[in-house]
Amino acid sequence: MNAIIVTIFQRPIMLLNIFGVMGSAIWLLVIGKWASVVNGIIASMIGHFLLFFLLPLGFLFAAPMAWALRRGIAIGVYFFGFLLSVYTYFVISVWCRGVIINSMEGVSAGAFWPMLIWSYGVATSPLTYMAWKDKGIAAHMAAFFVQAAYIVMMVAMAFGADLTTGAQAFYLVVIVGIFFHMQIFVEMRRALNSTE
Repeated sequence: MNAIIVTIFQRPIMLLNIFGVMGSAIWLLVIGKWASVVNGIIASMIGHFLLFFLLPLGFLFAAPMAWALRRGIAIGVYFFGFLLSVYTYFVISVWCRGVIINSMEGVSAGAFWPMLIWSYGVATSPLTYMAWKDKGIAAHMAAFFVQAAYIVMMVAMAFGADLTTGAQAFYLVVIVGIFFHMQIFVEMRRALNSTE
């Protein structure tokens, strides 16, 4: 079920990742906001290294979860899996929140659209790259839900929502992502039980 949902929505997200981000960068260059493009590229690289060091700290929850999984302790699997999911999405959400605040602060009306789409690329590209390298379903699912959350936030802002309301929409989608993420742990436990 999870794979079907991701597959259905991944195509439009891929189009936004490719054409939207490149188009917004070109748009920003044309209107003379080259510093925003350069800063976005630098921030994206910094974000990759920042997430590369912060996300593995979730091992503090993954190790006890794996221990509980091997011993068949369901409550331990779900408890530490939940903490791992919350930690992962919290780190990513803080990164995305920082990007949107820095990108949209004081932006003019003429640069609103390209800056909004460009901020999406800056915020999500490090995570998308890490998921591509990881090739695990959990990483891909996290990348998908964060991209979807950012798109929902962008749509809310496009319809006049302020940054706080847009962030609330973002967090709602992230919460849905956590529940889908938890489904992975349920399936892992079922798979382990069926092999015994």
